[in-house]
Amino acid sequence: MYVKRATVRRGEHSYVYLRLVEAYRQDGKVRHRVIANLGREDELKASGQLDQLAASFARLDPPPWGTRRDVGSLLLVRHYLQRLGLVKIIDDAVPQRGRAQLTHGEVVAALVANRLSAPAPLYDVAGWASSAAVHELLDTPAMLLGDDRLGRALEAFAPVAETVRGAVMLTAIDTFGADAARLHLDLTTLTVAGHYPGSDLIGRGWNSSRQIQRQVRVLAASNNTGVPLYVRPHPGNAAELTCLGQAMDDLATLLPPGLLIVADSALGHIKNLCEADRAGLRFIVALRASTGFFDRFRTDAGHQALRPVQYVSRREQHLPPDQRTRYRGALRDFAVTDPETGAERRFRVAYIWSSEEARSVAQARQRALTKAEADLARVHRGLGGQHYKTHEQVQARVNRIVGPNLHGLLTVTADEHDAKPTLTWQRDHAAIATAAQHDGIYALATNLPGRLTPSSVLSLYKDQHLVELAHRANKSVLNVRPIFLHNDDRIAALISIVGLALLIYGLIETDLRQALDPDQLARTSPELDPPQCGKRG
Repeated sequence: MYVKRATVRRGEHSYVYLRLVEAYRQDGKVRHRVIANLGREDELKASGQLDQLAASFARLDPPPWGTRRDVGSLLLVRHYLQRLGLVKIIDDAVPQRGRAQLTHGEVVAALVANRLSAPAPLYDVAGWASSAAVHELLDTPAMLLGDDRLGRALEAFAPVAETVRGAVMLTAIDTFGADAARLHLDLTTLTVAGHYPGSDLIGRGWNSSRQIQRQVRVLAASNNTGVPLYVRPHPGNAAELTCLGQAMDDLATLLPPGLLIVADSALGHIKNLCEADRAGLRFIVALRASTGFFDRFRTDAGHQALRPVQYVSRREQHLPPDQRTRYRGALRDFAVTDPETGAERRFRVAYIWSSEEARSVAQARQRALTKAEADLARVHRGLGGQHYKTHEQVQARVNRIVGPNLHGLLTVTADEHDAKPTLTWQRDHAAIATAAQHDGIYALATNLPGRLTPSSVLSLYKDQHLVELAHRANKSVLNVRPIFLHNDDRIAALISIVGLALLIYGLIETDLRQALDPDQLARTSPELDPPQCGKRG
């Protein structure tokens, strides 16, 4: 049986019809008969029925007996895909006509399996599927995973990505028992190469290397066992506060009341804390210096009020006690005025002093002062020369050397004498001593009710590294970069799909920890130790 192309002429036009023909033998001769007229070739292609026909035959054609395929981790991945019901969740969100062809859910599931089994950029997925047991385990023929089919699936998935994210998160909570009472939020950036004219997603913005580059922001929310339950892309030039605010609104809508959000100082503005409090969210957030918490610390507590905090980080548990970071803390009320409503809101702040932080800040300040003095000495040696002929030239250079971080710590005088510029400087030791009083001090604001201690607040905040581990896995283990796409919808969809793979990766890791006892876990793979950052002494 085969498909025959028959050309029919009608006046000046000719049309190609597809017919399903059967060959049989009668009286010793091979004869043919038409089983079915499939229709005009151009109309079948335009309607997608030809693709569906090819897909149906591909599904019915299992690999030949004896074919060898790579299984690897696909068995495990299939188990988690089925428990999550990922294909059904996506197909319910993106209904599709034609059941013979791959559904969008099946394509996305194959992409998730690709990232978890053979992490690589989005290239030659069909080639990977043909060598792996994708057809046997996922019922997805490799020949149907062409670039065009992947592109259409990405574009169809992009508008419903947020819906799917929420549904998969809730399924992970219900099916796997993932704890979502406390979520750690953090942003990272994915730097991209190439030119993206007119893109609303790829934008130029600051990244962790303190450079302005083309990038996409990615927000992740991990629970207390390190499972990234919520991963979402944002424009590369979007403000951190905007991204965090949108995520908190969505999470507050999806999850029951009482959600505890833990975030770093990107969220540590009074306005954002008040907005979170009005939304009924609980939070532990590091305050920014612009909130004036240093002045409140001196007034409400001071160093004399700090008491030892018994906390030891995981990376220091093997060290002798005298070599570990020392912490001191004090808990105080923190009343603020809501800038939106004008009402008073009362929070609590844990003022924490860290010996490691104090030492780091003091050393950084000393390096900055030493460098500034060396630069000023270089200017002094060049006074009256080509670049420093006038007082204005000298002052402009001084302003660049003495930045905001050294303002008030270094007294610099640029003047003129006998029409020649002069330059003198000296350290303000009183100002340096005053600044040193802030070394190692940071503030953790919270609206948690009930009895709290600086130790309990610090322990919860120190688990913030869990979401940073998710960012690291996204960039290294799952290889989200490079992104060989130039369409905003496809890029956003791909990052969201890799986020789903990251969620499954976290579920697998958590289940493995729970299945192994601590001693066996440490012997098998030290990096899979329970994710608690530290412990109270």
